Amino acid sequence: MPAATPARGVWLHATDAALTGALRVLARQLAERPDAPPTWVTGDAAAPGPGEDLRAIDAAFDRFPTRLLVLAGPALPAALMDRARARNIALMLVEAVPPGARGGWRLFGAQPRGQLGRFQQIHARDEAAATALRRQVRDAVPVLPTGRLARFAPVPGCNIQELDAMRQSIGARPVWLAHDLPEAEADAAFLAHSHALRRAHRLLMIAQPRDPAGGATLASRAAEVGFVCARRSADEEIDETTQVYVADAGDDPGLFLRLAPVTFLGGSLTAGAPIPSPVIPAALGSALVFGPHAEGDEGRFMDQLRTQGGGRQINGPSDLGPAVSALLSPEAGADAALRAWSLATDGSEATLAVADAICDWLTLNGGRG
Repeated sequence: MPAATPARGVWLHATDAALTGALRVLARQLAERPDAPPTWVTGDAAAPGPGEDLRAIDAAFDRFPTRLLVLAGPALPAALMDRARARNIALMLVEAVPPGARGGWRLFGAQPRGQLGRFQQIHARDEAAATALRRQVRDAVPVLPTGRLARFAPVPGCNIQELDAMRQSIGARPVWLAHDLPEAEADAAFLAHSHALRRAHRLLMIAQPRDPAGGATLASRAAEVGFVCARRSADEEIDETTQVYVADAGDDPGLFLRLAPVTFLGGSLTAGAPIPSPVIPAALGSALVFGPHAEGDEGRFMDQLRTQGGGRQINGPSDLGPAVSALLSPEAGADAALRAWSLATDGSEATLAVADAICDWLTLNGGRG
């Protein structure tokens, strides 16, 4: 029996490495669809594209049979587009902006109208870009003001039954979360809780240890400093007297992040310590408190949070209590949580719309095979 012909898929290619992450989020969105098409993402150092070498381009198309090539970035790769056309591969352009747009985008070469006419669809970054691009293509290609693609993947769900049970146990009490708390920062978190209790006497602290095996030690320390404590791994319930709940059963952290309108990012008070992703609590609508220590993508996101008012950066342990207290205020906390959520989920609707457009195009043009 002859080997089955591999399904032809969708190649997502960024001509700007900074957009590769957005295309990976789009690929994840496509992968969740029924009858999901095979996808391939290129454009950064981890997965570079074939460049302008025709043999490398042909080898790439041979390695990944492609029905639709989706491009994003500041330049149109002419050689790649030419070889796609020769192989009867359709083209789609996303996050498109017109020539001369601010930010240094160099989208077009010498003949922009001819290049643009090769696309089946163009998804512009905003309405102004769409209007300018429509003038370029003169209705030859559909141009949609889809928007900027999401840079962060959607937050996974959690166990709804567990979430409802926890909400019933907590009731109307105010809550804050010490998320992914290392042992070295436990005392700072407990001191902050003591400070915050002066303002909110029924306040519950959920302490989620970085290492669940350290739950017993964390609970003992909470009792030492005078708190009434319950441990999840010991099946101890939250009641009206519980002041600290140690979440040490290895649950999905999203369960507790959904319960807490204020979250402290553990590790951010310690130089060189790892920190959890700030994107997930922000996307779940929690206002964030974090220390001065973060690097890489987490540090960049936290800088954006700070400048946009989606969280509070503190200088040291003594600042944690006042920051938590301030964000527990309904007005301040709600505003910060909304700003954090907006930053973390920016572009999610555009990514969903592009995923829909890709799947619709595949279905209308001969199915997914």
